[in-house]
Amino acid sequence: MGKRIAIISVILLISGLAILGYFLQQGRKTLFTDPYKAISPDASIIIETIDLQSFFNSLTTGKGLFGEVSKVKEFEVFSSKIKYLADQLNKAAFKKIMNGSSSVISFHFSQTGKLQPLLATAVSSEIRLRQLKEILGISGIKGIYEKSILENRILELPFILNNQKDTTFISVVSGLLICSTSGEIMKKAIMQTNLENDVRDLPGFSRILLASGKNEDKIFVVFPNLTGILKTVLRKDLSGMAEKISRLAGSAGGDIYLSDEGLILSGYTESLDSSEFLYKYKFSTPGLLQTYKVLPSSTVIFESIVVQSVKPEKTALRNISPEAAALALKICEYTGEEITKAFIDLKGRPVAENGLIIYELKNRVFAENVFLDEFSKADKTVNIFFFQPDDQIKIPIYLTPFKGLISAILPGFAPDFDDSYFAFYDNFLITGNSYSTISKFLYDNLLNKTLANDLAFRDFESTLPSISSYFFYCVPSRITEYLAGYLNENIIKSLRLNKNSLNKIQAVGYQFTASNRMIYNSLSIRFKEEIREESTTEWETLLDTTAAIKPFFFTNHITGAKEIFIQDMRNNVYLINAAGRVLWKVPLKERINGTIYMIDYFRNGKYQLLFSGINSIHMLDRNGNYVERYPVKLRSPATNSMVLFDYDNNRIYRLLIAGEDKLIYSYDKSGNTVKGWKPFRTAGTVRAEICWFRVSGKDYLVASDETSVYFIDRTGNKRIDLKDPVTKACGSAMRLNPGSEPSVVCTSPDGTIQHIYFDGSVKKFSLRKFSTDHSFDIFDVNGDGFSEYIFIDKGILYLYDHNRSELFTREFDSGKLGGPISFVFSASDRKIGVFDINKKLIYLIDKYGSTMNGFPLKGASMFSIGKLSEKSGWHLIVGGTDNFMYNYKLNTEY
Repeated sequence: MGKRIAIISVILLISGLAILGYFLQQGRKTLFTDPYKAISPDASIIIETIDLQSFFNSLTTGKGLFGEVSKVKEFEVFSSKIKYLADQLNKAAFKKIMNGSSSVISFHFSQTGKLQPLLATAVSSEIRLRQLKEILGISGIKGIYEKSILENRILELPFILNNQKDTTFISVVSGLLICSTSGEIMKKAIMQTNLENDVRDLPGFSRILLASGKNEDKIFVVFPNLTGILKTVLRKDLSGMAEKISRLAGSAGGDIYLSDEGLILSGYTESLDSSEFLYKYKFSTPGLLQTYKVLPSSTVIFESIVVQSVKPEKTALRNISPEAAALALKICEYTGEEITKAFIDLKGRPVAENGLIIYELKNRVFAENVFLDEFSKADKTVNIFFFQPDDQIKIPIYLTPFKGLISAILPGFAPDFDDSYFAFYDNFLITGNSYSTISKFLYDNLLNKTLANDLAFRDFESTLPSISSYFFYCVPSRITEYLAGYLNENIIKSLRLNKNSLNKIQAVGYQFTASNRMIYNSLSIRFKEEIREESTTEWETLLDTTAAIKPFFFTNHITGAKEIFIQDMRNNVYLINAAGRVLWKVPLKERINGTIYMIDYFRNGKYQLLFSGINSIHMLDRNGNYVERYPVKLRSPATNSMVLFDYDNNRIYRLLIAGEDKLIYSYDKSGNTVKGWKPFRTAGTVRAEICWFRVSGKDYLVASDETSVYFIDRTGNKRIDLKDPVTKACGSAMRLNPGSEPSVVCTSPDGTIQHIYFDGSVKKFSLRKFSTDHSFDIFDVNGDGFSEYIFIDKGILYLYDHNRSELFTREFDSGKLGGPISFVFSASDRKIGVFDINKKLIYLIDKYGSTMNGFPLKGASMFSIGKLSEKSGWHLIVGGTDNFMYNYKLNTEY
């Protein structure tokens, strides 16, 4: 609380600038006094702004990172004061104060244990304390007192903030307006103006100041002066860490780039003392980091470091087991320059068990042989486990006595880390503290679900340099439990209370690399108004681009397991197993149009995939190869989706499809036109799939164009002449309504429900007026044996019972919905599927219009629900906006 009050007080200090407006209006001469002259060498943080008005305006737009900060309760008073100050600075009198000279705000750790601010800015040469007091009085400030500090007259402005009393001190010294809420800091500043040295005389500070942008706002940090601040932030038992951080370097600085999408600081760090941690990196050779490419996208924090040579230190070897020391001495010859420490978000597991150390390898084969040699010498009773997501993948994970390897290879990088589990993947050695963490790493790489393929990370990565010597990355909202091991309880409590705001910070990252015999560093905070949501999928697997069709469940005739067939926007088709692994990918020359079928082409119990595009019919076997004679070119480009019928369930298949020539064609399974079929000519273009119904032992093929509905037989001849004209709406399904008088049900373009009976009669009725863009279907939602009428129109779902009574209407606040899709989980558990196309959300709705638990889910395509195995329960498969296909495990019970 004390630190927040100190920061907020800066606002009151800066408000003293208003006093200068009166004198600037008089056109008096300004002294070009340097504000740094008032900043003593004990400053911890310094902000220099070339335009104070613009700087504060950028913080009070209500957008972006600082717009979100203003919504946080703990910063409520601070934000309101910042906004008030910005409003004042935008007034005409205040604008004249901003004459192009820079202002410096510094923060000092006082003897009272608080971070105290100081503002210094050059003012008119004729400003006196009397004029300051007069202007303050005119502005309505009461209770102004005078005192003397070091023979300099000071104005005291008492105030109450957050129920706590405090005082602002203002004075003019040597052409500088100086403000502070601390008498101690004010006294130091006055003394400082008469001294030869200031903060710029600290080791390295002048050099980073000269290297900063001339026309940019900038921030500087003096590391040795951070100790007191850090001790108030860190846990009490980690006071030694504060000392270590203060020994990182001398000073660091960065130009400030603020936008609605976040904050970027870029500048230099200088270290002149070889005992400082960053000193050695001034001379290091940066590299193009590689490890992030294999880190799972569920990684919440990692740091990668480039080391010039890996050579275990003798003192470090004495502190670990003999087995780990022996391995360290031998394997370092094949270890590359990049080492990474990472923590993965594993739900339900403690942070301490989610860590990984990843070593880039020069030669995996030799490194693995060295490891296996040493491992064979150890007692390895029941200490080899296998990551085996399916029947074709089997990767060993070793439980070893090599705990402490990282402490030998890179002391201090991961102190006390339990690296007992080992595995090899690609060109990396992975060590961890649990089997679960390493298997998660392996599984996500199997599915290509890595940071390199994560859209949020790729967007963030573009804000930082491509090469570096060190790279730190974290997702703030997901590392609170990790930070709890370092920060004090009050800060952790605040982070937990403000998780929604933290979720909008997509990522924070820091990089540095040697440059100009200094260290060039970049800090990036990426912000988006949309909350970064945690994935609820069971697994996700990467496609080349977004999904283009509804996923299809295919049965593996060898194992009986379900697999998923899908096509992406580049027309690649994939077969993906139940573990999410891509079994094969095949490029097609066209987009799949409509329904996909599984057939037994050879009548031997082995299944193939059959589907059509605009120009051809395609058939692939389960290995991704075309069946002989396929693809088959259509007689005329298709206008609708092909349908497959097995009239007598004897695997003598018929494929029906309509062409641009307005003829309906029938093909056999080999792609030949069926003998005895007379291509049926329609008046218009057939867009919807052709339907097949068997009623009273007779087969009816039903097709529709823009004006008519046609009932034909299996030879292509008309079977029924309708007694009334019927036109099917584009979005209407055509369903058989069974019963004593079966009928085919569809809607007309205005939403009129049409029952077409098999004697040619038609009954029509209207429940309400619908637009021509409506969708319609019938489905027994409540399991009572009667089908309900389902409409979707203009973002609203309507359900009517068979007696035409409205059961519910459900608004989705979206103008474009896909569906309805019917799902039957059991006799009593039935749902209506709806896809919000604009918002990319999926809903399952019950018979009362309520959303099923766990929904909506994210998805960017039409979706399918099925079982991947008899024991796995129900799974929803859908394409995502990020090129991944999602597998959601459903709990169908409330």
